[in-house]
Amino acid sequence: METQPKALRFAAILALTALAAAAPGQSVDLPRVGWVLSGTLENSRHLVEAIRAGLADEGLVDGLSVILDMRYAEGRPERYPEQFADLMRKPINALAAAGYAGISAARDASGGRIPVSAFFCGNDVKQMVESFARPGGNITGASCLSAELAVKRLELLKHAVPGLRRIGHLYDSSTPGKEKEFAEIREAADKLGMTVIAATASKAEKLGATMASLRSARAEAVIISEDVFTFSNRAQIVALAAEHQMVDISAFREFVLAGGVLSYGANLAERARQQARYAAKLVRGAKPSDLPIDQPTRFEFVMNLKAAHALGVTIPKEVPPRADAVIR
Repeated sequence: METQPKALRFAAILALTALAAAAPGQSVDLPRVGWVLSGTLENSRHLVEAIRAGLADEGLVDGLSVILDMRYAEGRPERYPEQFADLMRKPINALAAAGYAGISAARDASGGRIPVSAFFCGNDVKQMVESFARPGGNITGASCLSAELAVKRLELLKHAVPGLRRIGHLYDSSTPGKEKEFAEIREAADKLGMTVIAATASKAEKLGATMASLRSARAEAVIISEDVFTFSNRAQIVALAAEHQMVDISAFREFVLAGGVLSYGANLAERARQQARYAAKLVRGAKPSDLPIDQPTRFEFVMNLKAAHALGVTIPKEVPPRADAVIR
């Protein structure tokens, strides 16, 4: 049974050959990618693996033919500027980040001189580039199209829990485009006979009060918007939702794996791998303006029946067969 992808093996062989060809005692200068992830090392290991795999897809192996300099914002978007400023103290060939706060910090640190491979979620694309097809400037990357799926999540939530009437929408109001997303969800909810209540938070210590306020407003469920803050604090958010007897739905399966009930969106590891492929292309000299922002074509519906049952919620029998993955 093979334990190492063929692309990774082949790239490693090429890199080792180059190292062996160097003169004795000669140092080999490797290109460097400076990457800041929103979470911690502990809750981002699968993303780091996906990033390394994406680089290997393009023939770059971490430690052999490229240096992947990873940093972690640990759920605190305000840390991005200092993290990227520190990365820029070394020779850097490309930067990579996710979300509005991260991409902004990478753009500012680069001064327009270093290409940036970005991961866009929500309505932040229009804030950063000219268009999906023609990014312009020094930023390109991959998108999850999550904001465009927000109304679809509302519909899935309604199908999974038909009796819902009042729903909370949790988001970081400091992220551009979130108010527009809330307005779209509220409009769709009106057509379905439901009421949506806005709940904003941008600091972990405020989450308890925010989720308690939703429950006080008689919310029976919560739609968790995709942003750096909510993703980095996903375990706390889904635990609070359960504590307050609210069904949750989010963009990524990582929330469900942390104990949440439902998710619908792109596979985040697959998107990180594509972002890494773009980073590799940038390292090799591709111009960001020549690389259209990659958009996902596959989305997954994941549900946690165990979490639903713990809340006393019975999912209609016709819903689980529609899911791509079910935790029982």
